[in-house]
Amino acid sequence: MKIDGKTKIYGILGDPIKQVATPELMNSIFKKNGENKVLIPFHVNQVSLELTIQGLKKIQNFKGAVITMPHKVEILKYLDETSDEVKMIGACNVIKRTPEGIIKGELLDGKGFIQGLKSNNHFVESKRVFLLGCGGAASAIAFALCENKIQKLSIFNRTKSKAMKLIDKLTKAYPNIDISYSDNVSNDLNILINGTSVGMKESDKPLLSLSNLNSNTLVADIIISPEMTCTLKQATQKGCQIHKGIAMLEGQIKLMNEFMN
Repeated sequence: MKIDGKTKIYGILGDPIKQVATPELMNSIFKKNGENKVLIPFHVNQVSLELTIQGLKKIQNFKGAVITMPHKVEILKYLDETSDEVKMIGACNVIKRTPEGIIKGELLDGKGFIQGLKSNNHFVESKRVFLLGCGGAASAIAFALCENKIQKLSIFNRTKSKAMKLIDKLTKAYPNIDISYSDNVSNDLNILINGTSVGMKESDKPLLSLSNLNSNTLVADIIISPEMTCTLKQATQKGCQIHKGIAMLEGQIKLMNEFMN
């Protein structure tokens, strides 16, 4: 990869950052297309997020960035323009800088997750789904699941009030889908999704007991590293088919590249 004065700079902002796979995937696309671009990881904590965005506005060869945990909600305060989906869900996972220094935000997690499932021959229409979490990525996934006509959605979050706010939004937008809060993983699920950061640490344990899972349940995670999270490991022990976190990223890489350019 050639780096010179004409190179266009992209980034990924997160904390921690060492686990991300976006640089490798995106840079391989740039190289394949013969584009003079590079995407690099930016380790930015929440205290420094505002100053970072202010600085990126001033860098004329900065074109855009992927936004990952834990900044997907907090970053909304510092964006100049956002899409309707960002406004509705309240989270953002990719930004771009215009030539005028305007920072625009978009949310592609939900579309990317669904695309990742489809690429692996998994389909959600008419399915009963259990979603762990209601943060930025999980909320986007929840809306995407409903948009793709699931039958039932159960949501769990450690802070129940946050889950209830998400459920209220979803119920208003999709009144014909059975959407509720639950802290019990039933044995009649078609799909279970871990939409949280639980599993990034070796010492982590699944948010809820998975003892009731039946072997016909597809268990998915959004965590990329480690590849086998505590949730996926337990699902494998139950004989379930699993869907790894890298699929969501692969599903939205093209969408991210198109948005930032």
